[in-house]
Amino acid sequence: MPTQRFLNLKESKKNAILEAAAHEFARVPYSAASINQIIKEAEISRGSFYTYFEDKDDLMRYMLRGFRDTLKKKVFDYLEEENGNPFRLCTRLLKEWMKTGSERITFQIHRNLLADLSVSGQNQMFGIRGFLMKDALYKAFVQELYERLDKEQYPTTLETLSYVVDMAMMILLKSMAMYYQNPSEKETIVLVLTEEMAILERGMCVRH
Repeated sequence: MPTQRFLNLKESKKNAILEAAAHEFARVPYSAASINQIIKEAEISRGSFYTYFEDKDDLMRYMLRGFRDTLKKKVFDYLEEENGNPFRLCTRLLKEWMKTGSERITFQIHRNLLADLSVSGQNQMFGIRGFLMKDALYKAFVQELYERLDKEQYPTTLETLSYVVDMAMMILLKSMAMYYQNPSEKETIVLVLTEEMAILERGMCVRH
């Protein structure tokens, strides 16, 4: 996360840095994004940049800082609306992403990021980390999801649910990446995600 020095900057200066970063992350694949280009557009020194952020990963995580909180709220809202069914909400999340992610620069940034990172890198960058509940925030999220789950329909354990959430998130991120590569195929991508979620649902509903 950014240092207090960055947070203490005037809003105009912070916005200039974030806008320069957005332009660079939208311009090229993430691995090719240049800190030099960002500081040049933002009119700051390289030394100043490193007093604000550790590296470009730190900067990108800050730019995506609202993703996990927004995702968490939507998950619980949709779960309630779907009467405790955690699988239909993934389709809703993807459709919502397709709808709100259509702004050109946002589209370009997310496309470059998802196309250029490994699955583990995507999870870490978007703040979805903690396989097997090792991350405290992830553990709390899965615990809350488990408490809201319709256990009559989904007789599962907390540990099994942690596996399922990991798989569901990987499938969702993959679907998002496919959409950014081929936006004209969005209907097919939604259908594939829906079928994959149905397979996960059938697996979790098996009583042992």
